[in-house]
Amino acid sequence: MRMPDLSGSDTRPAVARAVVSLWPLAALTGVVLLLGLVGVLPRWPGLVHAVALPPIDLYSDLRVLLARAHSEPEFFAALAVVLAVRVVVLCLLTGGLTWARARFVLLFYVLVGVPLALAGLMGFMAQSLLYSRLFWASVSLVALVWFGTAALPWQRTTRLRTAFREAWGNGLRVAVLLPYAVALLLLGALADLRPGWSLALVPVSAVLTGAAVLALRRPPRGRPLLRLAAAAAAFAVAATVFVTTRGGEGYGQRAAERSGSLLLMSGINSSSGSGAIFETEVERLGYGCEQTYYFSYAGTGDGQPRGVATCPIRTGAPYVPRDTQRPMAEQVRTFAEQVRELPQPVVVAGHSHAVWVAWQAVAEGKAPEVDTLLLVGPFPQSPLGYPPAGKRGEGRVAGDLLRLVVPLAAHVDFVFEPDAPAARELLATPDGASTALAEPLPPGVRSLSVTSATDLPLMPDGWRLPVDRNVCPQRVAHPYLPIRPVFYHEVNRFLADEPPLRCPAWRDWGATLSRPFTLPPHAS
Repeated sequence: MRMPDLSGSDTRPAVARAVVSLWPLAALTGVVLLLGLVGVLPRWPGLVHAVALPPIDLYSDLRVLLARAHSEPEFFAALAVVLAVRVVVLCLLTGGLTWARARFVLLFYVLVGVPLALAGLMGFMAQSLLYSRLFWASVSLVALVWFGTAALPWQRTTRLRTAFREAWGNGLRVAVLLPYAVALLLLGALADLRPGWSLALVPVSAVLTGAAVLALRRPPRGRPLLRLAAAAAAFAVAATVFVTTRGGEGYGQRAAERSGSLLLMSGINSSSGSGAIFETEVERLGYGCEQTYYFSYAGTGDGQPRGVATCPIRTGAPYVPRDTQRPMAEQVRTFAEQVRELPQPVVVAGHSHAVWVAWQAVAEGKAPEVDTLLLVGPFPQSPLGYPPAGKRGEGRVAGDLLRLVVPLAAHVDFVFEPDAPAARELLATPDGASTALAEPLPPGVRSLSVTSATDLPLMPDGWRLPVDRNVCPQRVAHPYLPIRPVFYHEVNRFLADEPPLRCPAWRDWGATLSRPFTLPPHAS
């Protein structure tokens, strides 16, 4: 983004007029600051997007409304108001408030609003269900919509089809949008690192947006299509390098034979013999099949279908996904019953949802037989929630949409009941997860936490737990943590009292850059 040349005296009046023409953006910034000061707008890192270049500004509004609206009428009334404000401001910035331009800008916001609303809903589902794959899909959709449409309002036309054609001919103005996007990402990262600065950074975001507006008003220079092709090629190379460098440190040394028993616990929506942790190569951890046991959410029994399990499942009753959503008290009691007769020392590896079950049972003294807890893919917080069906409350609109969408997920083998007992206790209730981890573990229990780096954006208060060792967040998707080489490597080092692997300082940078694109947590 190149600002006008200020060195020549003959350019100063033009520069002054250009800056003065940004008064609608300045007025909007003042309104955002006022609403933030009085508490109408939440102070979270995403607040810097409220004065960002369209259509990120609308995405900011949609996220706030999805997270905070108490009812559908409230949601749509507020959306109508903010949409009217956005249309007026963008009209004034792009040439004046006329009927033709207002119609064009309104069509633009409606066009981008549909996929951005979908991205907002995906983000809400990701944060409320703690499912990071949806979050990254949401962020990718937002990036695609923004880079594909942000140049449209600046093409000096009031016809949407013409604007599309000219924007592509101008290389989507990538020479302006790319540096602006980088600057906005860094600003959001600063707001994430310093939460108390979010309101103060809004004027800084407005200055960046103003500079981008002035640059977009000028015709593109050079060969815009060549710049677009170069940017696409650079992105493809960077993505390839990122994907191909996820090998990690390998398996490490093979563990010696261990005594006692190993209990493996799968997460929510799993079933007997179905879930990544069933595939754990237990011999790499020093255990034989005769020492390996698999937890059943249905309770004690004489065995379960083996499915993908490495070893035969000799104990526990067969269970189905619905069993994983029973009341937490029942799950804790079931866990205590199944560890009672295991040969000691007992090592428990719980994946995802199972972390809360095992932690609660051990912390409350109901499973004193457990010597070591391996927490695989834990979530320390659940910052978003949704009220019961038909009840008013924050997240009502997004919660109702969640109930409509979840049945469709059953077609891709994702069975989840938003109002099942465990879901209401841990996910639908804000901070339900942190409540489950509030009780400290007994002094004699050793504990290790292994977190996926892709989950970090869903942890606004950090990823470290009050355990003996928090190992470096791993570049492994959440579902596959217990079956990747680095998992065996870190666990064996912990069980052998060896230091953890080195943790690069940049490992959690992706979360810092992306967290401003989450929805604001519920008001306390």
